[in-house]
Amino acid sequence: MSMLNRLEWSKQVTQLNERIKGFQANPGVEQLVAAIAELRLYADAARVGGIEIPARFIAS
Repeated sequence: MSMLNRLEWSKQVTQLNERIKGFQANPGVEQLVAAIAELRLYADAARVGGIEIPARFIAS
């Protein structure tokens, strides 16, 4: 995995975690929809090769 791919992947994970934390801090429909949208973007990027997920990834 190149350094650029690692940085992009790290950025995606950070954004995803922030959305989830936002939902946990203030559960509501708007926050849930935002978190799900962020998850879908992340999954789509991984599926089409837009980001490379390390083989040894553990979600936090």
